[in-house]
Amino acid sequence: MAELKSSVNKSNESAAGPDGVYYQFLRHLPESCLHTLLKLLNNIWTTRDIPPSWREASVVPIPKPGNDPSDPSNYRPIALTSCLCKTLERMVNDRLVHVP
Repeated sequence: MAELKSSVNKSNESAAGPDGVYYQFLRHLPESCLHTLLKLLNNIWTTRDIPPSWREASVVPIPKPGNDPSDPSNYRPIALTSCLCKTLERMVNDRLVHVP
C-alpha cells in the first residue's frame, strides 16, 4: 500500500488522459478504494494484461511561450496518457531503481 501511495503522491498535477482520471481523484480515494486499486494494479502486473485504454493517448498541441500562436510550427505536441497507467509505471520504475 505504501508503494501505491508514494507513487500517487509523487505525481504532478496534470491533465487527465483519455480515461478522464485525474491524480487529484486518486489522492482523495478512501483506504478501501486504494486497496481495490492496488489489487487491480497487482493483477495487471501479474497477468501482464494492460487494459487497451491505457495504451491510448490524446495528443494536444501546446503553444510555445513567446511565439506567434498563428504559426503552426510554434506548437509542441503533448501526449496525455492514463494517470492509472502512469501510476503503475512509476511503481515498476521504483522497484527497478531499488533492486540491490
